[in-house]
Amino acid sequence: MIGKQAFDVLGIAPTDDGREIRAAFLRLARIYHPDRFAGLPEDVRVEAERRMKEATAAYEKLRARTPSKPVSSRKESDEIKRRARQYRDAIEAKRSAEEKDRARWRRWDEVELRAKQKAALEADLAARISEEVNGVIPDEDHPIEGRPPTPLDGKGGAKRDSLGQRLDAARRGETAPLAVRRAR
Repeated sequence: MIGKQAFDVLGIAPTDDGREIRAAFLRLARIYHPDRFAGLPEDVRVEAERRMKEATAAYEKLRARTPSKPVSSRKESDEIKRRARQYRDAIEAKRSAEEKDRARWRRWDEVELRAKQKAALEADLAARISEEVNGVIPDEDHPIEGRPPTPLDGKGGAKRDSLGQRLDAARRGETAPLAVRRAR
């Protein structure tokens, strides 16, 4: 029986795939195995045995033609090492990306903190300027929130800077002109 006939007996297209050849043989073995035809007439059993023998011969011929190739342990070892290296590289890339994200989040937290501090400073400055414009100066002993305002006495009892000078000093980042002191 030549190769093409063996594939015809198994009912598959010519292939080198050992799994497909084996699957075709097992399918035929389930159909034509002699034990399935034990109680049937003699001619049916003989035909099943003949077809089973043909399928077995075809399978043996094709199996002998395509011997299984033993996998070299060296190739397996190299493949395992390559996959392990890829895995380590992927883990390192993930770790690096997470560290970059953490650094970005820390920078963002710092920017937010600075923005909050700046907003608090500007609110303090606005409150002091508003109090000064309205004729009230803050006491140095009291914080801005909840402190009792001290009215200007108009007789020079408190030193008062001009509003323009204070705004210019605040823009330059100077804090000394912001503190309004009482004359003692």
